[in-house]
Amino acid sequence: MKLTKKEMAMLSGDEGPVIAEAMDYLVQFGEAFGAEKLVDISYCHYPAEMAIYEGNVEDAVAYSKKNVKVRVPTTNSTLSADLEKPGITGCPAPLVHLQSEIEKAHRNMGILETYTCTPQQLGFIPPFGSFNALVESSAIIYYNSVLGARTNRGGLFTRFSAVTGKYPYMGYLLDENRKGTHLFKVTAPEEMLKSQDGWSALGMHIGSIVGSGVPVIEGVKANKQEWLLSFGASLATSGSVTLFHIPGVTPEARTTEEAFGGQVPEKYYEVTEQDIKNIYQKQSNIPLGSPVDFVTLGCPHYNLEQIRYVADKLEGKKVGDSVRFWVCTNRMTRKQAEYSGYVETIEKAGAKVISDTCPVESHMRISTCRDFGLKVPNIEAMVCDSGKMIRYVGDLIGCKTALTSKDNCIQCALTGRWE
Repeated sequence: MKLTKKEMAMLSGDEGPVIAEAMDYLVQFGEAFGAEKLVDISYCHYPAEMAIYEGNVEDAVAYSKKNVKVRVPTTNSTLSADLEKPGITGCPAPLVHLQSEIEKAHRNMGILETYTCTPQQLGFIPPFGSFNALVESSAIIYYNSVLGARTNRGGLFTRFSAVTGKYPYMGYLLDENRKGTHLFKVTAPEEMLKSQDGWSALGMHIGSIVGSGVPVIEGVKANKQEWLLSFGASLATSGSVTLFHIPGVTPEARTTEEAFGGQVPEKYYEVTEQDIKNIYQKQSNIPLGSPVDFVTLGCPHYNLEQIRYVADKLEGKKVGDSVRFWVCTNRMTRKQAEYSGYVETIEKAGAKVISDTCPVESHMRISTCRDFGLKVPNIEAMVCDSGKMIRYVGDLIGCKTALTSKDNCIQCALTGRWE
């Protein structure tokens, strides 16, 4: 790998052993994948370092004491507890205490305490074509596909990029790896794709086919940010998709031809009405009319308008006595929702507006429940409007699930039954 004089100095220890170690990891990482050089990054979305993983918080705290600071604007992803209001999720006190230690560690390093899977909703929008280092699959695919900012799946190496401002020039940072590989023509009725759950179902279907490829999707109209968020999150969950193109929507794909960069698609697929219906059936295993004890909205985290919508639907109503209803968002959006009165309306109905976390990252995981002597599974039956959430909770929480619309989620919360 070719390094600049400054990079060589960093690697040699001129800026201390911590930076030298970080550079060494990045160089080894890049050389393993044939990267010819390092590049400067503009922004970093950092791992949350959650208390549900043994040693994760302790390692982060120890690293923060090495007198090292991040070099680019750095946000962070979701935690295992709502640190501002820990009591509302039922998280065990020892887990909350351990998780709370992460805030000071991140602050010491200059990391911004956002604790969300949707930093783009907080104004972190790096320039088109810029290089970045991100964790959180739903954020990564959105930044690549909708913003045209370039990033790979950063993983644990994000720490080393944050403190050096560097990343190997490889993967989806390269033009040749951003071209489309598979062409999908959506012929399902347009009405099926006028909701977050509809786009989530479409993403689950396409992701299961394309794997780690770059799908190009024709025949869809993406009119809302949350649809693209949900679509990308599901693509990255059912497959390992890191980039998609919708001609006329995504910045590198003004046309289908441009999306493929002059290449011929590897394969062509039609997406029919039945394909979408099959996803709903596959993701839903709660018998009709059966009790529902958990309803969640906000995967990826809801924005202010989505919270307002839920508040309007719940005003003057009451969630079923046996139902836990979470609306997940980031802490800044919750602050605004509190100011606007939406949180008060939602809480009067018996639901909760949760920040910093979500069900699959919380204490409700099977392994964590066993560690703390909690009921396993902690939930019997969950409904939500996110294919990503459903894909994970079945394995990590062990409950029955159903994918449905936002309105039907609210209705299920009120009745306590799957409708």
